[in-house]
Amino acid sequence: MQNANEDFSMLLKLPPDYPLADLYALSERLAAAEVCVPGYVPPPVGLFHPDGFFYDQHIERSKTILIPDRNVVSRMAQLARGRRVEADQQVRTAAGLLAFAQCLDIEIDPSVAFHELAHTVGNEAAWNELGWFRSADNARVHDVMDVALGRGDQLRAPGPPHEVQEHDLAKPLKRWNRNYIIALKVMELEMQDLMPIERVLRLLDWMRDDFMFGGPAAMLASVYFAPNSPPKRRVFKDKNSSNREAAIAGARNAAWDLTHLSEFVRKVNESGSDGRPRFLFASFDRHLRLMAKLLFDCATELSAADALPQALSSWWPETDARWIASTIDQHLERINAPDWRAKTSPRPDFINRMIEQGEQIVRAAIVKPKG
Repeated sequence: MQNANEDFSMLLKLPPDYPLADLYALSERLAAAEVCVPGYVPPPVGLFHPDGFFYDQHIERSKTILIPDRNVVSRMAQLARGRRVEADQQVRTAAGLLAFAQCLDIEIDPSVAFHELAHTVGNEAAWNELGWFRSADNARVHDVMDVALGRGDQLRAPGPPHEVQEHDLAKPLKRWNRNYIIALKVMELEMQDLMPIERVLRLLDWMRDDFMFGGPAAMLASVYFAPNSPPKRRVFKDKNSSNREAAIAGARNAAWDLTHLSEFVRKVNESGSDGRPRFLFASFDRHLRLMAKLLFDCATELSAADALPQALSSWWPETDARWIASTIDQHLERINAPDWRAKTSPRPDFINRMIEQGEQIVRAAIVKPKG
Protein backbone atom coordinates (compact mmCIF):
# COMPACT_ATOMS: atom_id res chain seq x y z
CA MET A 1 0.00 0.00 0.00
CA GLN A 2 1.08 3.63 -0.55
CA ASN A 3 1.02 6.53 1.81
CA ALA A 4 -0.48 9.95 1.15
CA ASN A 5 2.57 11.19 -0.76
CA GLU A 6 2.11 8.43 -3.33
CA ASP A 7 5.87 7.98 -3.65
CA PHE A 8 6.42 5.72 -0.69
CA SER A 9 5.41 2.08 -0.42
CA MET A 10 5.37 -0.19 2.59
CA LEU A 11 4.58 -3.82 3.13
CA LEU A 12 2.57 -4.81 6.18
CA LYS A 13 1.97 -8.32 7.43
CA LEU A 14 -1.54 -8.49 8.83
CA PRO A 15 -3.27 -11.42 10.57
CA PRO A 16 -5.12 -13.77 8.18
CA ASP A 17 -8.50 -12.75 9.57
CA TYR A 18 -7.78 -9.00 9.57
CA PRO A 19 -10.87 -7.25 8.07
CA LEU A 20 -8.91 -5.04 5.68
CA ALA A 21 -11.59 -4.72 2.99
CA ASP A 22 -14.17 -3.89 5.65
CA LEU A 23 -11.83 -1.30 7.14
CA TYR A 24 -11.53 0.54 3.82
CA ALA A 25 -15.31 0.44 3.37
CA LEU A 26 -15.80 1.71 6.92
CA SER A 27 -13.35 4.56 6.41
CA GLU A 28 -15.53 5.94 3.61
CA ARG A 29 -18.62 5.86 5.83
CA LEU A 30 -16.85 7.63 8.68
CA ALA A 31 -15.49 10.27 6.32
CA ALA A 32 -19.05 10.93 5.12
CA ALA A 33 -20.43 11.03 8.68
CA GLU A 34 -17.95 13.78 9.70
CA VAL A 35 -18.32 13.14 13.43
CA CYS A 36 -14.62 13.66 14.27
CA VAL A 37 -12.40 16.70 14.52
CA PRO A 38 -8.64 16.06 14.38
CA GLY A 39 -6.20 17.85 16.65
CA TYR A 40 -3.63 17.65 13.87
CA VAL A 41 -3.41 18.31 10.16
CA PRO A 42 -4.80 15.19 8.40
CA PRO A 43 -2.73 13.60 5.63
CA PRO A 44 -3.70 14.44 2.04
CA VAL A 45 -5.11 10.94 1.61
CA GLY A 46 -7.87 11.84 4.08
CA LEU A 47 -8.58 11.82 7.80
CA PHE A 48 -10.05 8.31 7.91
CA HIS A 49 -8.04 6.61 5.18
CA PRO A 50 -6.39 3.55 6.79
CA ASP A 51 -3.14 4.08 4.85
CA GLY A 52 -2.52 7.29 6.75
CA PHE A 53 -2.85 5.46 10.07
CA PHE A 54 -0.71 2.55 8.92
CA TYR A 55 2.03 4.95 7.89
CA ASP A 56 1.90 6.94 11.14
CA GLN A 57 1.89 3.83 13.30
CA HIS A 58 4.52 1.75 11.56
CA ILE A 59 6.81 4.40 10.10
CA GLU A 60 6.36 7.46 12.30
CA ARG A 61 5.60 5.38 15.41
CA SER A 62 2.81 7.78 16.24
CA LYS A 63 -0.14 6.90 18.49
CA THR A 64 -3.70 8.17 18.01
CA ILE A 65 -6.17 8.74 20.88
CA LEU A 66 -9.92 9.18 20.32
CA ILE A 67 -11.72 11.48 22.77
CA PRO A 68 -15.48 10.87 22.49
CA ASP A 69 -18.13 13.01 24.15
CA ARG A 70 -20.85 11.54 26.35
CA ASN A 71 -23.36 10.79 23.58
CA VAL A 72 -20.80 8.86 21.54
CA VAL A 73 -19.62 6.87 24.57
CA SER A 74 -23.19 6.10 25.66
CA ARG A 75 -24.02 4.65 22.25
CA MET A 76 -20.89 2.53 22.31
CA ALA A 77 -22.01 1.20 25.69
CA GLN A 78 -25.49 0.54 24.29
CA LEU A 79 -23.94 -1.80 21.73
CA ALA A 80 -22.79 -4.10 24.53
CA ARG A 81 -26.25 -3.90 26.09
CA GLY A 82 -27.74 -5.31 22.88
CA ARG A 83 -29.23 -2.05 21.60
CA ARG A 84 -30.64 -2.44 18.09
CA VAL A 85 -29.54 0.08 15.51
CA GLU A 86 -32.98 0.89 14.15
CA ALA A 87 -33.78 2.58 17.46
CA ASP A 88 -30.93 5.05 16.97
CA GLN A 89 -28.85 5.29 13.79
CA GLN A 90 -26.12 7.02 15.77
CA VAL A 91 -25.46 3.63 17.36
CA ARG A 92 -24.26 2.40 13.95
CA THR A 93 -21.89 5.35 13.64
CA ALA A 94 -20.63 4.68 17.17
CA ALA A 95 -20.05 1.08 16.15
CA GLY A 96 -18.09 2.36 13.16
CA LEU A 97 -15.84 4.48 15.34
CA LEU A 98 -15.34 1.57 17.72
CA ALA A 99 -14.47 -0.91 14.96
CA PHE A 100 -12.15 1.61 13.32
CA ALA A 101 -10.35 2.15 16.62
CA GLN A 102 -10.07 -1.59 17.23
CA CYS A 103 -8.60 -2.27 13.78
CA LEU A 104 -6.04 0.52 13.98
CA ASP A 105 -5.07 0.30 17.67
CA ILE A 106 -6.53 3.73 18.40
CA GLU A 107 -6.91 4.24 22.13
CA ILE A 108 -10.26 5.57 23.34
CA ASP A 109 -10.15 8.00 26.28
CA PRO A 110 -13.70 8.60 27.58
CA SER A 111 -12.72 10.05 30.98
CA VAL A 112 -14.47 13.43 30.69
CA ALA A 113 -17.63 11.78 29.36
CA PHE A 114 -17.92 9.56 32.44
CA HIS A 115 -17.17 12.43 34.81
CA GLU A 116 -20.07 14.24 33.13
CA LEU A 117 -22.36 11.25 33.50
CA ALA A 118 -21.47 10.74 37.18
CA HIS A 119 -21.92 14.44 37.89
CA THR A 120 -25.40 14.27 36.36
CA VAL A 121 -26.79 10.94 37.60
CA GLY A 122 -24.30 9.68 40.19
CA ASN A 123 -21.37 7.30 40.50
CA GLU A 124 -23.34 4.05 40.39
CA ALA A 125 -24.86 4.81 36.99
CA ALA A 126 -21.49 5.98 35.64
CA TRP A 127 -19.66 2.87 36.88
CA ASN A 128 -22.36 0.70 35.31
CA GLU A 129 -22.14 2.42 31.93
CA LEU A 130 -18.34 2.40 32.06
CA GLY A 131 -18.50 -1.37 32.51
CA TRP A 132 -20.73 -1.70 29.44
CA PHE A 133 -18.40 0.57 27.45
CA ARG A 134 -15.42 -1.61 28.37
CA SER A 135 -17.41 -4.63 27.26
CA ALA A 136 -18.10 -3.02 23.87
CA ASP A 137 -14.46 -1.95 23.55
CA ASN A 138 -13.38 -5.55 24.05
CA ALA A 139 -16.00 -7.09 21.77
CA ARG A 140 -14.91 -9.15 18.77
CA VAL A 141 -13.98 -6.66 16.06
CA HIS A 142 -15.72 -8.64 13.31
CA ASP A 143 -18.98 -8.49 15.28
CA VAL A 144 -18.67 -4.74 15.75
CA MET A 145 -17.81 -4.34 12.07
CA ASP A 146 -20.97 -6.22 11.06
CA VAL A 147 -23.06 -3.63 12.90
CA ALA A 148 -20.99 -0.74 11.57
CA LEU A 149 -21.40 -1.83 7.94
CA GLY A 150 -25.08 -2.72 8.19
CA ARG A 151 -24.71 -6.49 8.06
CA GLY A 152 -26.48 -6.67 11.40
CA ASP A 153 -28.60 -4.43 13.58
CA GLN A 154 -27.34 -5.75 16.91
CA LEU A 155 -24.00 -6.77 18.36
CA ARG A 156 -23.60 -10.52 18.42
CA ALA A 157 -23.11 -11.92 21.95
CA PRO A 158 -23.42 -8.58 23.78
CA GLY A 159 -22.30 -8.04 27.39
CA PRO A 160 -21.81 -8.71 30.22
CA PRO A 161 -20.34 -5.47 31.61
CA HIS A 162 -16.72 -5.47 32.67
CA GLU A 163 -15.76 -4.82 36.26
CA VAL A 164 -14.33 -1.33 36.75
CA GLN A 165 -12.56 0.47 39.56
CA GLU A 166 -15.07 2.51 41.51
CA HIS A 167 -13.37 5.90 41.48
CA ASP A 168 -15.33 8.97 42.59
CA LEU A 169 -16.22 10.18 39.11
CA ALA A 170 -18.93 12.51 40.47
CA LYS A 171 -16.42 14.76 42.23
CA PRO A 172 -16.54 18.11 40.40
CA LEU A 173 -13.55 18.77 38.13
CA LYS A 174 -11.78 22.08 38.71
CA ARG A 175 -11.90 22.69 34.99
CA TRP A 176 -15.67 22.14 34.94
CA ASN A 177 -16.20 24.51 37.88
CA ARG A 178 -14.40 27.27 36.01
CA ASN A 179 -16.31 26.60 32.81
CA TYR A 180 -19.61 26.57 34.71
CA ILE A 181 -18.91 30.05 36.11
CA ILE A 182 -18.19 31.31 32.59
CA ALA A 183 -21.33 29.63 31.21
CA LEU A 184 -23.44 31.34 33.88
CA LYS A 185 -21.84 34.68 32.96
CA VAL A 186 -22.64 34.13 29.28
CA MET A 187 -26.26 33.43 30.18
CA GLU A 188 -26.35 36.55 32.38
CA LEU A 189 -25.02 38.75 29.57
CA GLU A 190 -27.58 37.41 27.14
CA MET A 191 -30.37 38.47 29.48
CA GLN A 192 -29.11 42.08 29.38
CA ASP A 193 -30.18 44.63 26.78
CA LEU A 194 -26.85 44.87 25.00
CA MET A 195 -25.55 44.87 21.45
CA PRO A 196 -23.97 41.53 20.44
CA ILE A 197 -20.46 43.01 20.27
CA GLU A 198 -20.93 44.51 23.75
CA ARG A 199 -21.76 41.10 25.18
CA VAL A 200 -18.58 39.54 23.83
CA LEU A 201 -16.32 42.40 24.92
CA ARG A 202 -17.87 42.55 28.38
CA LEU A 203 -17.31 38.83 28.81
CA LEU A 204 -13.67 39.13 27.75
CA ASP A 205 -13.14 42.10 30.09
CA TRP A 206 -14.80 40.22 32.95
CA MET A 207 -12.55 37.21 32.39
CA ARG A 208 -9.53 39.52 32.39
CA ASP A 209 -10.46 41.60 35.44
CA ASP A 210 -12.61 39.38 37.66
CA PHE A 211 -11.99 35.76 36.74
CA MET A 212 -9.64 34.02 34.33
CA PHE A 213 -9.26 33.79 30.57
CA GLY A 214 -10.53 30.61 28.93
CA GLY A 215 -9.82 30.16 25.22
CA PRO A 216 -12.62 27.65 24.48
CA ALA A 217 -15.15 29.77 26.41
CA ALA A 218 -14.05 32.95 24.63
CA MET A 219 -14.41 31.22 21.27
CA LEU A 220 -17.83 29.78 22.11
CA ALA A 221 -19.11 33.16 23.26
CA SER A 222 -17.70 34.83 20.16
CA VAL A 223 -19.86 32.58 18.02
CA TYR A 224 -22.83 32.30 20.38
CA PHE A 225 -23.36 36.06 20.68
CA ALA A 226 -22.88 36.66 16.95
CA PRO A 227 -25.72 38.39 15.06
CA ASN A 228 -25.46 36.43 11.80
CA SER A 229 -27.10 33.02 12.21
CA PRO A 230 -24.78 31.41 14.76
CA PRO A 231 -25.42 27.71 15.54
CA LYS A 232 -26.68 28.55 19.04
CA ARG A 233 -29.96 26.68 19.47
CA ARG A 234 -28.56 23.83 21.56
CA VAL A 235 -25.81 25.65 23.45
CA PHE A 236 -27.93 26.73 26.43
CA LYS A 237 -30.92 24.44 26.64
CA ASP A 238 -34.04 25.85 28.35
CA LYS A 239 -32.37 29.22 28.92
CA ASN A 240 -35.76 30.97 28.50
CA SER A 241 -37.76 28.42 30.47
CA SER A 242 -40.08 29.67 33.22
CA ASN A 243 -38.52 26.88 35.27
CA ARG A 244 -35.21 28.53 36.10
CA GLU A 245 -33.78 25.28 37.46
CA ALA A 246 -34.07 23.98 33.89
CA ALA A 247 -32.08 27.04 32.77
CA ILE A 248 -29.44 26.23 35.41
CA ALA A 249 -29.29 22.68 34.06
CA GLY A 250 -28.73 24.15 30.60
CA ALA A 251 -25.78 26.15 31.88
CA ARG A 252 -24.36 23.03 33.50
CA ASN A 253 -24.67 21.15 30.23
CA ALA A 254 -22.93 23.99 28.37
CA ALA A 255 -20.14 23.87 30.95
CA TRP A 256 -19.57 20.21 30.11
CA ASP A 257 -19.38 21.10 26.41
CA LEU A 258 -16.70 23.65 27.30
CA THR A 259 -14.91 21.06 29.42
CA HIS A 260 -14.79 18.58 26.53
CA LEU A 261 -13.38 21.31 24.27
CA SER A 262 -10.85 22.59 26.78
CA GLU A 263 -9.66 19.05 27.54
CA PHE A 264 -9.24 18.37 23.82
CA VAL A 265 -7.27 21.59 23.36
CA ARG A 266 -5.17 20.91 26.45
CA LYS A 267 -4.19 17.46 25.24
CA VAL A 268 -3.37 18.72 21.75
CA ASN A 269 -1.21 21.53 23.18
CA GLU A 270 0.61 19.10 25.47
CA SER A 271 1.30 16.59 22.70
CA GLY A 272 4.57 18.30 21.90
CA SER A 273 6.07 19.93 18.84
CA ASP A 274 6.06 16.61 16.99
CA GLY A 275 2.30 16.20 17.57
CA ARG A 276 2.63 12.88 19.40
CA PRO A 277 0.35 11.43 20.42
CA ARG A 278 -2.36 12.67 18.05
CA PHE A 279 -5.92 13.32 19.20
CA LEU A 280 -9.32 12.95 17.57
CA PHE A 281 -12.43 14.50 19.12
CA ALA A 282 -15.73 12.75 18.37
CA SER A 283 -19.22 14.19 18.83
CA PHE A 284 -22.65 13.94 17.22
CA ASP A 285 -23.20 17.62 18.09
CA ARG A 286 -22.45 19.76 15.03
CA HIS A 287 -22.00 22.89 17.13
CA LEU A 288 -19.47 21.21 19.39
CA ARG A 289 -17.50 19.95 16.38
CA LEU A 290 -17.57 23.44 14.90
CA MET A 291 -16.11 24.89 18.10
CA ALA A 292 -13.41 22.20 18.25
CA LYS A 293 -12.42 22.84 14.64
CA LEU A 294 -12.41 26.60 15.14
CA LEU A 295 -10.21 26.28 18.21
CA PHE A 296 -7.72 24.02 16.46
CA ASP A 297 -7.63 25.94 13.20
CA CYS A 298 -7.00 29.26 14.93
CA ALA A 299 -4.49 27.80 17.38
CA THR A 300 -2.41 26.32 14.56
CA GLU A 301 -2.51 29.50 12.48
CA LEU A 302 -1.56 32.06 15.14
CA SER A 303 1.18 33.31 12.84
CA ALA A 304 -1.51 34.33 10.38
CA ALA A 305 -3.02 37.54 11.74
CA ASP A 306 -6.21 37.06 9.74
CA ALA A 307 -6.95 33.48 10.87
CA LEU A 308 -9.36 34.27 13.72
CA PRO A 309 -11.12 37.31 12.20
CA GLN A 310 -11.56 35.37 8.98
CA ALA A 311 -13.14 32.50 10.91
CA LEU A 312 -15.41 34.83 12.90
CA SER A 313 -16.47 36.73 9.78
CA SER A 314 -18.92 33.92 9.04
CA TRP A 315 -21.08 35.31 11.87
CA TRP A 316 -19.87 38.88 12.44
CA PRO A 317 -19.38 42.03 10.36
CA GLU A 318 -15.71 42.35 9.39
CA THR A 319 -15.03 45.27 11.75
CA ASP A 320 -16.51 43.44 14.76
CA ALA A 321 -14.73 40.20 13.86
CA ARG A 322 -11.38 42.01 13.88
CA TRP A 323 -12.24 43.80 17.12
CA ILE A 324 -13.05 40.51 18.88
CA ALA A 325 -10.00 38.78 17.45
CA SER A 326 -7.73 41.65 18.51
CA THR A 327 -9.10 41.53 22.06
CA ILE A 328 -8.62 37.77 22.30
CA ASP A 329 -5.13 38.10 20.85
CA GLN A 330 -4.23 40.68 23.51
CA HIS A 331 -5.33 38.22 26.20
CA LEU A 332 -3.24 35.46 24.68
CA GLU A 333 -0.18 37.69 24.39
CA ARG A 334 -0.53 38.68 28.04
CA ILE A 335 -0.92 35.05 29.19
CA ASN A 336 2.03 33.88 27.10
CA ALA A 337 4.34 36.69 28.22
CA PRO A 338 7.43 35.52 30.19
CA ASP A 339 6.56 37.68 33.22
CA TRP A 340 2.91 36.61 33.41
CA ARG A 341 1.73 35.01 36.63
CA ALA A 342 -1.62 33.29 37.02
CA LYS A 343 -4.11 34.88 39.38
CA THR A 344 -4.60 33.32 42.77
CA SER A 345 -8.02 33.05 44.42
CA PRO A 346 -8.56 35.98 46.80
CA ARG A 347 -10.29 33.63 49.27
CA PRO A 348 -10.59 29.84 49.71
CA ASP A 349 -14.28 29.80 48.79
CA PHE A 350 -13.84 32.07 45.76
CA ILE A 351 -14.99 29.49 43.19
CA ASN A 352 -18.03 28.43 45.22
CA ARG A 353 -19.04 32.05 45.75
CA MET A 354 -18.73 32.80 42.04
CA ILE A 355 -20.96 29.81 41.28
CA GLU A 356 -23.54 30.91 43.85
CA GLN A 357 -23.60 34.47 42.51
CA GLY A 358 -23.96 33.29 38.92
CA GLU A 359 -26.79 30.92 39.78
CA GLN A 360 -28.61 33.61 41.76
CA ILE A 361 -28.58 35.95 38.78
CA VAL A 362 -29.92 33.26 36.42
CA ARG A 363 -32.62 32.22 38.89
CA ALA A 364 -33.65 35.83 39.50
CA ALA A 365 -34.80 36.10 35.91
CA ILE A 366 -38.16 34.52 36.89
CA VAL A 367 -39.12 37.45 39.13
CA LYS A 368 -39.36 39.83 36.18
CA PRO A 369 -43.00 40.54 35.32
CA LYS A 370 -44.15 39.31 31.96
CA GLY A 371 -44.91 42.05 29.49
